[in-house]
Amino acid sequence: MQSGEGESLLGQIDLRPEVQEYSVSGFSEKYADHLEGPAGDPVFYGRVLMVIGFAVSALGIGIKLWGPEVIYYDRFSGPTLIQYIQANPGLVAMAGGLLMALGGKRRNEGIIHPEDFLLPRYKFVTEDGRDVSGQVSVRHLGGDNFHVTLNS
Repeated sequence: MQSGEGESLLGQIDLRPEVQEYSVSGFSEKYADHLEGPAGDPVFYGRVLMVIGFAVSALGIGIKLWGPEVIYYDRFSGPTLIQYIQANPGLVAMAGGLLMALGGKRRNEGIIHPEDFLLPRYKFVTEDGRDVSGQVSVRHLGGDNFHVTLNS
């Protein structure tokens, strides 16, 4: 596990006393590359699934509001798929809601905040050379700038 963590380190941030705002050069490009790569796929496909789910739910609700009051079908061959959908618009709307929920879950799995991207990939070191990576709080200020505080 140690070797995997060492390979994923992108850099080191040297903490200085009385300084809380740091500029991490190249962070925004690395973060953008990460979002465009494999981390962006769950977000994209989650949003697509949410759009499809919304359309299916809207179809079910639309059929419930403006669909036919009476559905005629052949007794021997049974209802067609369209007639079955017209007879059960609630199931269609629920299926759309399920697709939206799955899409939202998948989208949220792919979202990684800048702070969560920075902490495991950068090493935080004090002036005396002590690694304090597990004892810092980080807030993203925009671009390559971060507000870093050392938790005592």
